[in-house]
Amino acid sequence: MNPSIVLLPNWIGDMLLALSLVMRLPESRRSETTLLVPPQMSGLVGELCDLPRIEYLRSSAEERKRTLNAVRNGGFHAFYLIPFSFSSAWFAMKTGVPLRRGLPEEMRRFLLTDPVSEEFSDNKLIHITREYAAILDMPYHPPEEWKGVKVEPGRSHAGSIVYCPGAAYGPAKKWPHFPELAKLHARFNIVVLGMKEDRQSAEEIAGMAPGRVTDLTGRTSLKEVAAIMSVARGVVSNDSGLMHLAGYIGTPVIGLFGSTSPVWTGPLGKQSIVMNYPEPCAPCFQRTCKYHHYRCLANITPEAVAAAMEKLCGLPEQSATQEACH
Repeated sequence: MNPSIVLLPNWIGDMLLALSLVMRLPESRRSETTLLVPPQMSGLVGELCDLPRIEYLRSSAEERKRTLNAVRNGGFHAFYLIPFSFSSAWFAMKTGVPLRRGLPEEMRRFLLTDPVSEEFSDNKLIHITREYAAILDMPYHPPEEWKGVKVEPGRSHAGSIVYCPGAAYGPAKKWPHFPELAKLHARFNIVVLGMKEDRQSAEEIAGMAPGRVTDLTGRTSLKEVAAIMSVARGVVSNDSGLMHLAGYIGTPVIGLFGSTSPVWTGPLGKQSIVMNYPEPCAPCFQRTCKYHHYRCLANITPEAVAAAMEKLCGLPEQSATQEACH
């Protein structure tokens, strides 16, 4: 027996992309794998998979000691570090797990017993799951091969279209045309999901679709978000953790990309479409646009997104001109 532990990333999207690979490990390995999970995502991970998990508590010295002891007592042979921070490798070294595998970033090579080739380090020309597969020492599975998972379905909002207009990263990932899209989706109810900071966006969407919008921004847990998405017709989302959650559970999703790259972090599954606009400066991977025009997002038209949603979900087409979007 060679039990192993996998440290998952802190960002929701990265965590879900990594989890999709862990769940496709050979059964002989998967059955002996434990997840080390950021506490804010523990409930969601428990809903999405059946693997045992330890919460990666570290906000105080007492919590760090408790987490350290939990890992030490697990009898693990291998520690796979998906994050590339120095602190995660330092923690892994302190656990005494004999095999510690990860990227040799942030001067942490000396803390790893099995560093991964640097060819995978922050290579934005390939999907990030290639990097994760190398860390996990497993065959690569393209993101489009992911088939989704079943979750406990929501009891309301079935058949609605879900909008996710937020992006914690910054305005260079926020598409500005959700209100206009809501007007084009005139035959459907809309649920807006996100953080409380996205409430203004939800109000703008509701203003264009009176009586058809339910604003749940800041009012749902990640488990509740998954339940709502599972019964939705489809999801329209900025490049965010919620986009990746829709892809993970297999709900049709359109991912809107501005400063980031769909080649690097596109969503999972065959029922996903990515949309971006080929500006010369994109992708810049910046939080804000140094030219202040945000054309990489603004030039993705709501008509093009509505047409893509119709193609993806079989929605009845609205009376709007379809425009090409590359």
